[in-house]
Amino acid sequence: MKLMDGVYAYPWTNMMENNCNTYVLQGPDGLIFIDPGLKRYVPDTIAAMKKDGLDPDDIKLVMCTHCHPDHADGVAFFTNKKIPATWHADEDAFLNEIGRDFFRMFGLDQPGFKAASFCAEGELHTAGLTLNIIHAPGHSPGSICIYWPEKQVMVTGDVVFSSSIGRTDFPGGNSALLKKSIERIAALPAVLVLPGHNEVVEGEEAVKRNYDFIRRSFFSYL
Repeated sequence: MKLMDGVYAYPWTNMMENNCNTYVLQGPDGLIFIDPGLKRYVPDTIAAMKKDGLDPDDIKLVMCTHCHPDHADGVAFFTNKKIPATWHADEDAFLNEIGRDFFRMFGLDQPGFKAASFCAEGELHTAGLTLNIIHAPGHSPGSICIYWPEKQVMVTGDVVFSSSIGRTDFPGGNSALLKKSIERIAALPAVLVLPGHNEVVEGEEAVKRNYDFIRRSFFSYL
């Protein structure tokens, strides 16, 4: 589903399954595939991309906002095809320690995929685009948000949702850090907030209202 030029969303709508929203950013030199979700559903997303006129062979990089299995299990689909994947180094340490228990909880095999590189705080240049990587811990130690300043688009993973926030009761969660992370991303102008679950937040005023609602409704509990 095309949201604007260069921005495509493939939301997960089956509440009986714990999968995530996937996003594709289109640059002049290829595609960036964000949060592939569970491996068994990646072919469905690929088919939806093709309907939107996107060629999966143009995927240059797979990015994970964090490495919980409902976001990262599908990385294996791409690394088997020699397409590089990236996430934050703190998330890699988490994935290879406590994070492995999450895959067992989901009844999944231990993750055998590896990052081709780690994306640190700051600019990332790929597929002809310049993106800003924001380290946003709280939901998990190495959570990142991905900001496309040219389009004022913010991919939030499980940091914030529409009218809600990421949970912090999983191992590696930290309520105080999540609050700080939310304030950091809220300070950046955005016309689209692309969360890891539930609906997209569209429009500058709607984005501001969403952050204000989150402050009023959740910050006193963090």
